[in-house]
Amino acid sequence: MKKIFLPISIFSALIFMGCSAGSSNESVSENIAIEDTTAANSIESEETDANTGATQVMPPVSFNGVIIMPPKMSSTLTLTMGGSIHKISVFEGDYVKSGEIIASLKNPDFILLQQEFLTANAQTEFLEKEFRRQEKLVSEEAASEKKFEQSKAEYLSMKSQLEASKAKLALLDVDTDELLKNGIKTYLEIKAPISGYVTNMNVNLGTYVGEGESVCKIINKSEIMLLLTAYEKDLAHLNIGDNLAFTVNGIKDTTFNAEIISIDQTVNTENRSINVYAKVKETNKLFRPGMYVNAQLNKNM
Repeated sequence: MKKIFLPISIFSALIFMGCSAGSSNESVSENIAIEDTTAANSIESEETDANTGATQVMPPVSFNGVIIMPPKMSSTLTLTMGGSIHKISVFEGDYVKSGEIIASLKNPDFILLQQEFLTANAQTEFLEKEFRRQEKLVSEEAASEKKFEQSKAEYLSMKSQLEASKAKLALLDVDTDELLKNGIKTYLEIKAPISGYVTNMNVNLGTYVGEGESVCKIINKSEIMLLLTAYEKDLAHLNIGDNLAFTVNGIKDTTFNAEIISIDQTVNTENRSINVYAKVKETNKLFRPGMYVNAQLNKNM
């Protein structure tokens, strides 16, 4: 009996080990299958996410900024001759046309400058006639060459004085033809260099305004610009000619349009910002320089 039992025990053990090994292999196979399925699902999921990401609409690039005036549409009225304000003809916010009188100034030097011009003009007329007479006499050998040359020098010298005096009055916006016709003016008229709205009026009656000091500013709102703040990360999205849609703080439920016309070539080293300039396509009476705006790139326009 012992001889029979030993082989059976061994056989049973071998069968048990075989079953265990099979079970282990099946478990490993199942684990591999589960891992493969998980990996496939993961890849599927990544591909789906990638596809979804590709079709997602990214938020538009936006910028903050303010309304500004183009340099050619804004004028600071400064004086080339100092004096006291005699009269003020406009008020801040008034619309004026180019050449319209803003104020008048009193200064005795202005009267002397006009006198200098009128004297030089009269002397030039006299000396020119004398020069022409001497020129004729010399051609007829009825006068000396020396006297002719002296007459010529006096005439040309006075003529240059007249031209200098005329140029000084032109800087003061004085019409010398009108001065010759109507005589000396007591007060210097300060005129608007461009048409637009009066702002930043810095004077009142009796105020002394020195040479080079400002009386007021005039802005013409027929052309408006935006000064926007962008950053280095935004440069890849910005191009000259790009369209913008913007809103203005204080003007509700209205969107306006602009076009980028210039991108500054320097970066602010403090905050890494870049100035972007855009021309506004519409006009609106509510626009004011300094108003806050929010703009977004509009690639669909």
